[in-house]
Amino acid sequence: MKVLQFITDSLGDASYLVVANGKAAAVDPQRDVRPLLAAAKEHNATIEFVFETHVHNDYLSGGRELAALGAQVVAPAKGELEFPHLPLEDGGEVAFGGATLRAVAAPGHTYEHTAYLGLDERGQSRAAFTGGALLMGSAGRSDLLGPAHTAELTRLQWETAQRIRGLLSPAASLFPTHGAGSFCSTTGSAMERSGSLATELSRNPALTSLTAEEFAAIQLATSAPIPGYYQYMAPLNRKGPRVYGEPPRPARLTPDEVASTTANVIDIRPRLEFANAHIPGSIDIEESNSLLAYTGWIIPFNAPIVLIAHDEAQARRVTVDLFRIGYEDIRGYLPFRDWQTAGRRVDSLEHVDAERARQILRSNEMPVLDTRFASEHLEFPIPGALKLPFDELTSWAGTAPARSLVVCASGQRATMAASVLKKAGRDVIALAEGGAEDLLAG
Repeated sequence: MKVLQFITDSLGDASYLVVANGKAAAVDPQRDVRPLLAAAKEHNATIEFVFETHVHNDYLSGGRELAALGAQVVAPAKGELEFPHLPLEDGGEVAFGGATLRAVAAPGHTYEHTAYLGLDERGQSRAAFTGGALLMGSAGRSDLLGPAHTAELTRLQWETAQRIRGLLSPAASLFPTHGAGSFCSTTGSAMERSGSLATELSRNPALTSLTAEEFAAIQLATSAPIPGYYQYMAPLNRKGPRVYGEPPRPARLTPDEVASTTANVIDIRPRLEFANAHIPGSIDIEESNSLLAYTGWIIPFNAPIVLIAHDEAQARRVTVDLFRIGYEDIRGYLPFRDWQTAGRRVDSLEHVDAERARQILRSNEMPVLDTRFASEHLEFPIPGALKLPFDELTSWAGTAPARSLVVCASGQRATMAASVLKKAGRDVIALAEGGAEDLLAG
């Protein structure tokens, strides 16, 4: 049994392909299944099964894409998927190519969550695909279903960790789906994407905590925001996302088409390039590993989008990433140079360095808007700044001061927020490079 891992940096998640004697199974596949298909072909294997650990909250599954090619979807029975699949209860097994995956009820991240033990030809547990249960250095979030469920799910998450520990030897490998960079992970996730149970026994709070209460105190110590698009993922995954075959490719637009579009015009170039020159009325969401979460807080779910990019390659990368979370209405893209070459009017966003930002803060020259998340405000406050979390931008943008300096931790969120405020008619300045620590330095 060979395990191949596929990292999606834009989501902080991993998918897996388990290969055994010409047969293969995908575990928690992303919607773009091309890497899995290519790997299966390279290993002369046929993907016969798709194993889902849970009904995902942070991306649309590629399970139906693989099912359209002949694979059978296997999912927790309590997930109640509404399309053809094999529902597994606790202890259920599926064999392929001499390998076997055994379902282990693992509630906590969600109620239906299930882990899968990887058994070799002798029936020995060599690995566990832990989804959103045991992660590297942490556990999956237990607050995504709302405050009414958080306490119970947190207790279940700790109990799940104890159960998995009892089913594996310390030498067994753990293959989680969520990892560092995923908003489904708690803070403190290690950078590794897989590892031995032995390592986690010495550092993972879900395993080192002696009681569920001790674990809860650690698990719920900080409150991370929930990306805006998350609320749409589970219902779509339960129903079954539309099958495309391959991700859509964006069409190249003309400056005239962009000038007349009613779609959201999103500039995905680096933020300083946006600040120096951009299409009037466009919004900055630079290409990064956080683009999907930020898009979900700024752009209504699956609203039409036009991308302003460096080139086709960048536009295609971002189109595929947006496709992963259900933003399918990408009307096309325009290289920014085409807009400039056509002689169209450009706009700019005023931005300052950290020294000038410090002067503004200390002199009360204008309001300073701190767009970091609420947990960051608590951990490292900026005296005198207005606390306006980025994840709540659409609720406060309409009442923001007429003129202000916008800051965050690095400049990324500040520039995005400033672009939204500028489009709304506010006179804004962004600290585009630097953040809270720089403001309070010196």
